[in-house]
Amino acid sequence: MNKLQSILRLTALCLILSAGLFACKSSKKMADASKDADNTEQQERPDDTTVDMESTGDSESAKDTKMSEEEIANRLDTYFNTIANSSGNTAKANSNINEAKAMFASPDVPVLIIISELSDGTKDYDEPTNILDYMNYLKDQGKNLNDIYMVKTNDRGRITELQLIRK
Repeated sequence: MNKLQSILRLTALCLILSAGLFACKSSKKMADASKDADNTEQQERPDDTTVDMESTGDSESAKDTKMSEEEIANRLDTYFNTIANSSGNTAKANSNINEAKAMFASPDVPVLIIISELSDGTKDYDEPTNILDYMNYLKDQGKNLNDIYMVKTNDRGRITELQLIRK
């Protein structure tokens, strides 16, 4: 009976350890796939416009485009703050979430949160999420801890990717 119990315990321990190993590998694969998807998406979708919120444009037309992208980012930041501040009023928060969803190409638009950036430009991201889950997270937490770092839009002006950075 003792041998059987020890074999069962050993088997359970092996299963738990292997599940942990697979979870770590799948997170790494997801991060690598996200990087690969970003590279291929930029090559395959030339109609997307990427705007870095910290860079400045030199030409007049770039300033016009950047201005509209900054307006999108400011409007989005206002929605995020309003959703976070109306966490006690669920109906108001849900109404703001529905209004903000209209700015996105779909509710599954990826949201990447930068948690650190090295001096060589390498960024470390938190676990990827989508915009609908992120806005519900803001509603639940009641505070907006991230700033908008980059907004990627399609040719219709809808947001196709959003990068945030910790404040």
